Amino acid sequence: MRARGARRLSRLEPEDPEEVGGHAVRGRIGSGGMGVVYAADSPGGQEYLAVKVVHAEHAADPRFRERFAHEARLLSKVNSASVARFVHADVESEQPWMVTEYVPGPPLRRHVERFGRMRGGMLLGLAVGTAEALRDVHAAGVVHRDLKPGNVVLSAAGPKILDFGIAHAVEEPDPTKWLRLRRMRRAYRERGLPSPESLADERTADHRDRRGTPGWISPEQYRDEPTTEASDVFLWGALVAFAAAAHDPFGRAPVREMARRVVHEEPDLEYLPPGLERLVRAAMAKDPAARPDSVELLRAALASEGPQGGVRTPQDGIADGLGPAAVRGVMERHWTRADVRVPRPPRLPRRRARAAGQSSP
Repeated sequence: MRARGARRLSRLEPEDPEEVGGHAVRGRIGSGGMGVVYAADSPGGQEYLAVKVVHAEHAADPRFRERFAHEARLLSKVNSASVARFVHADVESEQPWMVTEYVPGPPLRRHVERFGRMRGGMLLGLAVGTAEALRDVHAAGVVHRDLKPGNVVLSAAGPKILDFGIAHAVEEPDPTKWLRLRRMRRAYRERGLPSPESLADERTADHRDRRGTPGWISPEQYRDEPTTEASDVFLWGALVAFAAAAHDPFGRAPVREMARRVVHEEPDLEYLPPGLERLVRAAMAKDPAARPDSVELLRAALASEGPQGGVRTPQDGIADGLGPAAVRGVMERHWTRADVRVPRPPRLPRRRARAAGQSSP
């Protein structure tokens, strides 16, 4: 079954704004406990932008505001064809908001639960696209920490990851960090974002927490160990395993039982083709040090396509063979079952539709 996104936006509620940050709001994309995401006009007028607006009760909490600003800062650092692009934000307004690229298409979980497991080229495309996203996220010095089926959208061009709400920056010793911090602060000012108070706020904080979705948390997080890029690699493996089997790799159970399974049991890797099964098994090793890093992950995912595509070597005149062209080539060859279009505006209520028709010349 082809991946299909929403055909229409949801109607706006009476309390919804008509515009945010100079962008006319056209409809709702979704809502949750933290805020509402709207579709708004883009400058070119051809597609929408996604505008996340924080609920008023959370906007009154200074700690929540800082977390929201932190999310915006991290997303602004990432440049990847497989990650929803940051546009701009105002985290100091009465109700903070952030504008990103709007990615039409169904979330991976919704698609799989409705139509069943992914296979063949689409499964390969999912593995390659999300591996590219992780490579680019980690290259920007960010750990996502919440890679799960609900945060991956199946767009017409390939999978894209969303939601950096619990991401954090990677701690890495670097003698040039203060110079880079000054440049980073200047870039934040140019984009209308407040800069962090200090480098320690973003890069040296203790991240030994378990925030995330039960069953979609790495073993080291359950063991109260630091969350690193290797934790994202583990979740990449769980994501691909979920898509192949059409159920969570550790099943579903109460929180304590999920923790026991993730730490002590092996995941269900049913239906994975041999090449991807080996890679997913390595990615989901209990020991973070035994997992490939995100560059190795992308290289191996591309190579699993076989002789038709695969990865070029440095002898082929390309530094590492892992550039955007390699990933886009896989998508052109295999990402063939996505029928995703920009959704139409919401239907007007009958009364308003009749009034609009009577007032037209």
